[in-house]
Amino acid sequence: MTSQAPSLRASWAPATPAPSLPGTPGHFDDGQFSFDYPVDWPIVDVGDPTPYADTTRHIYAVLGMGTWDSGCTGGEGMPSLGPSDYVSSRVVGWMVCGAESFRVAAAGILVEVYRWYGAPLPQCNGDQQANATFGGLAVRQTDNPSYTSWEIRDPGNEFGKPNNIFIEAHTSDPAHLAQARAMVASFRWAAGTDNGLTCSPTQPPGRPVPDQSVSGR
Repeated sequence: MTSQAPSLRASWAPATPAPSLPGTPGHFDDGQFSFDYPVDWPIVDVGDPTPYADTTRHIYAVLGMGTWDSGCTGGEGMPSLGPSDYVSSRVVGWMVCGAESFRVAAAGILVEVYRWYGAPLPQCNGDQQANATFGGLAVRQTDNPSYTSWEIRDPGNEFGKPNNIFIEAHTSDPAHLAQARAMVASFRWAAGTDNGLTCSPTQPPGRPVPDQSVSGR
């Protein structure tokens, strides 16, 4: 029988800390906004804390029963270079992102909470019309075959514009969907929050656009 050398990984590999959210169990609060969630929902992920995370979204939490993958891979240096090719005075970061994936446990749910970013700034169009209301919170609800999402306008902003918060529930179970709706209803912005518009204002109707040409050119 051939003996194998014992693995040393367990003796030096750092332990992966369990993900945690700001606030208290069952209540998320990061100083910008807060919401309640079922305390028995596992915290699946809190997004990628590295500076090379998906720059189109800031993921605050993934909760529920199942697994989630951001679809992003990245690191330091360039993917085609080896460690010996790195320039010590400069670190280059790279990130490649595909579609994220949700694997929901049977009769389970996965809920993702994120802030969406985008560039360049879109034109403002005055879109502040909600299509669903939870208590005093007016939101934009979108129903898809595999998930339901709720867009929450940043105070002073429009729907469909960067900087808004999305709560996205992946489930086919009515009871879990009701819990996700209660989570949306509990959402509150911190007092005084108003980040204003994240879109490019348009010229008021009927007013001519100023001539910005320079005479003599």
